[in-house]
Amino acid sequence: MMAVSNLHFASICLLNVVFAVIATRTFLTNTPGREWKMVGYLDMTDPTQQCPDSWQKITSPRSSCGKKSTALCDSLNITISGASYTTVCGRFRGYQGGSPDAFNSPRMNIETHYVDGVTVTYGSPGSRHHVYTYAAGVYELNTSLSSCPCTGAGLTAPVFVGSDFYCESGCPEVSCTLSPQLYSPDVLWDRQQCGGNEGTCCDPPNIPWFCKTFPNPISEDLEVRICTDEGFDNENVVIESFELYIHVQGEICIVIL
Repeated sequence: MMAVSNLHFASICLLNVVFAVIATRTFLTNTPGREWKMVGYLDMTDPTQQCPDSWQKITSPRSSCGKKSTALCDSLNITISGASYTTVCGRFRGYQGGSPDAFNSPRMNIETHYVDGVTVTYGSPGSRHHVYTYAAGVYELNTSLSSCPCTGAGLTAPVFVGSDFYCESGCPEVSCTLSPQLYSPDVLWDRQQCGGNEGTCCDPPNIPWFCKTFPNPISEDLEVRICTDEGFDNENVVIESFELYIHVQGEICIVIL
């Protein structure tokens, strides 16, 4: 993991409200009584980095990390080590493989598969709580129940997700192949190349970053899961990079781009 001190920091403090300026790796600085802690970091564009043991390394066409098993989700536990936090901020960058189905799942249960994509939760299995979801839809140019909700055709996110998600497709074709092919020319969740019916999927101004503040302090571990409910010969979602931060002793995080 990259040490927090190696990042470039900037902050604006006004009337005790802390504003985080997030652009590339510009993030909130630590100030007395207000500390940001990096708890998760992965960058597979760095040839020295390896995937966590629970994920497998994809080497072509882009170095990335994906599911290792045939389970619905393969998870990475982010240990908090007893820190009490009120805000989680982060970003993910990934790719679509084959034909993922966004929120078109028969389960819609936070404890199992509810999305083809990446989920961030806190709490242990059986008592998970939603933080943020990065969904992968099947089409840019066509419409389907398996498309992103922002296309107007895809199924809506479950109630426990609400509006705390981003969704994008990386397939520029009318019909995407049922294969392990990665659509590497179009990065997911980067606010770029939202063509056809998914134009509004790039509207949220803070993509790829999210910040979620909770009403009460939390000290439970975070969990990142890569989820798909069909075989690798049909669909896949992989992560090229991510960063996760917690804000201890809780100030409001407002992202300005």
